[in-house]
Amino acid sequence: MLNSGRMVHFGRAGEHTPDRLIHGDNLPLLATLADESLDVVYVDPPFATGSVRRGGGGHSYSDRSADPEHLVDWLLPRLEHTRRVLTSTGSLFVHLDYRATHYMKVALDKLFGRSRFVNEIVWCYSVGGKSNRRFARKHDTILWYARSADYAFYPDAVRVPRKPKSHMRLVQGPDGELVQEKTDRKTGKVYRYPVARGKVPEDWWTDIETLNRADRERTGWPTQKPERLLERILVATSTSGDVVGDWFCGSGTTAVVAQRLDRRFIAIDAEPDAVGCSAQRLERSGRALSEAALAGGPPPPRDLYVETLAVASQRTG
Repeated sequence: MLNSGRMVHFGRAGEHTPDRLIHGDNLPLLATLADESLDVVYVDPPFATGSVRRGGGGHSYSDRSADPEHLVDWLLPRLEHTRRVLTSTGSLFVHLDYRATHYMKVALDKLFGRSRFVNEIVWCYSVGGKSNRRFARKHDTILWYARSADYAFYPDAVRVPRKPKSHMRLVQGPDGELVQEKTDRKTGKVYRYPVARGKVPEDWWTDIETLNRADRERTGWPTQKPERLLERILVATSTSGDVVGDWFCGSGTTAVVAQRLDRRFIAIDAEPDAVGCSAQRLERSGRALSEAALAGGPPPPRDLYVETLAVASQRTG
């Protein structure tokens, strides 16, 4: 599997392992990765829409298969490698919608084991068209599976504000802080939740909106996901220096967030347009982070190696 590439330097001294952005078929590439070498993998594969997905600026890709069973059969060898390369504390997140989620859930239960299923995260949003013939389809599903029972999870890193209006009483605690308080009617036990500390999100996320056409993050890629969505996933399940994988990187959102959070990454896509879009975005964000480092901020990001494999035949999502 011959490849060619170029290095983009961001000025991080003493760093010998660059981040990787790869144009090519992810399946042969995944076969080359070492066992237990990645900490988190997020994949946003084709949704089996049976159409060409078009975005702005001429960006598009083909998702012509409308058969969810075919999608699962095609994706499963890639997820088998993913399970192999995850560390014992690693996690996989598979992002789908109503077309194939239930098919994929059965396949992943068999691959990882039902006991390794952690969450069905329902990401709710409102941007986009509505229908007069049905309730608007305004959520995606993200299936979270862990490599082992000892998976990494950092709930305090992703706390969100508590709702100001609640069924609980708002009182002042002994140290003067505001506390939401409730009493269990059966046991009489009193539960107190400091307001300033926030809460760990539930498995339905309504506080992260999808990107609208005028959003500053927009690259024109048709299925681009918001950075806040990937930030929550990566902050909750990884720490600085961990390795993140994305086998259908599209516009590069996972890689850009990993770069900003000081996670190492391997990002792959078969569409040259996607890799070009990701490279531009990563170089722009990398330069900005390098400038911030010179001004006294955190260290600059790792160097970026943009490479092309000899064969590129997969679809992207």
